[in-house]
Amino acid sequence: MQKAENSAPKRENLRVIMTPLGSAASNVFYLLNLTFFLAYCTEVLALNVMVVGFLMTAMRLFDGITDPLIASVIDRTETRFGKFRPFLVIGSLVMIVSSLAIYMLSMNIPQSLRLVWIVVWYAIWVLGYTCMTTVNKSVLAIVTKNPKKRPLSGIAGGIYSTVVGALVTILIVPMLNKFGGMSSAKGWAVVITGAVVLHFVLLLGALYAISAADKPENYKDAATKPVEKGVFKKSFALLRQNQPLRMLLIATSTDKLAATMQSAGTVYFYMYAVQNLDLQPLVSGLSTPISLLGAFVAGFVAVKMGCKRASLMGSITNFVLEALLIVFRPFGDSTLLVFIVLMAANAMFRRFSAQNVDPLIAEIIDYHQMKTGEFMPALIGASFTLLDKIISSFGSSLVGIMMGLAGYVSGAQPTTALYVMTIAIFLGAPLLGDLASILSLRRYGITQEDYEKMYHLKSARQEKVSA
Repeated sequence: MQKAENSAPKRENLRVIMTPLGSAASNVFYLLNLTFFLAYCTEVLALNVMVVGFLMTAMRLFDGITDPLIASVIDRTETRFGKFRPFLVIGSLVMIVSSLAIYMLSMNIPQSLRLVWIVVWYAIWVLGYTCMTTVNKSVLAIVTKNPKKRPLSGIAGGIYSTVVGALVTILIVPMLNKFGGMSSAKGWAVVITGAVVLHFVLLLGALYAISAADKPENYKDAATKPVEKGVFKKSFALLRQNQPLRMLLIATSTDKLAATMQSAGTVYFYMYAVQNLDLQPLVSGLSTPISLLGAFVAGFVAVKMGCKRASLMGSITNFVLEALLIVFRPFGDSTLLVFIVLMAANAMFRRFSAQNVDPLIAEIIDYHQMKTGEFMPALIGASFTLLDKIISSFGSSLVGIMMGLAGYVSGAQPTTALYVMTIAIFLGAPLLGDLASILSLRRYGITQEDYEKMYHLKSARQEKVSA
């Protein structure tokens, strides 16, 4: 009996650590599309690059719009298999089938019909992705109610994200080259088969992680008020009434917009500001192990200080690092080590905010239930991602506009305008994003008294009295 009681916390810790495998599973195909979809459509299918770029932006907006719709269905769902697991499985199957259609069958479609084929199957893929991400953003709220354990999920999620991203960026190009390059049907068959296997293994881990909590009996007492009809009206009402959700949205969406701009402007930054494109893979290569270290450090700080304080610490530190890079611009050979150290530190402290988003959403779900009696984890998570995705979808477009204003054309030589603009994109945008995060997180709104009510914690004053 005692042994069973001792093993229960260990099993809960394991499930908390394995819960982000759901995000890792969906990220296999998300990162594949993010990295290779544009090149595949233009190089292999001979589609217009501007049309495909517009398609990707439009589908990102479509992705955000479908979030509350899928979330409303999830919150109303009760099956013998739970509320969340069916949507993980459905989303997975949809993503697999649509990815096969895009990367393995589209080469056989007549040229005149390829764009229609891609649009249809990409839209279907988005629906599957939405099913999985809506679950992934909200399911931690039922896996554990312990605020000290939720940061463990952030640590694990940071590691999974880094590893999956490294696999996608490191392995796919050599695999394609082995079978004849980007246009090789066999090469893409091998890539997609490998992606499906990896996705499926990660999905099984996620299903196991949430199986103990995702049961009908766990929801009967939670939903003390029904979810109202009018999905978008309810989503915007949540954002208007729930200050912690609103502040987290501001912090995260500005960070993601800045990260999108930074990613799109990376090559330009190293070409026109650093003026050493060969340095980019070196800095990126060093960022991977430093980011992994940051996942552990950020998790430790979140356990000790709370997820909100850890995120705020990361934003303040990165604001200072980016300010130093902008003011001193250590891009020359003599200051190369300083540049690398500052960039590596920036990558490490970025984990402080990036990996604490889902644990913060989980506590916002608990906060909303405490205040209103409504248990709607999926809709709260989706209300967050709705505007988050819409705002961040404009990052690449902003980079294009800013580079155009600086006079960029293909093969352009370095100029003062390009030097200033690429620094503004690569360092200035994250600086402003971190500033917005600092201001919003300071107004997060969940007090220590709220934490004590939600999680039945003893305050320092209560502990002193009881002692």
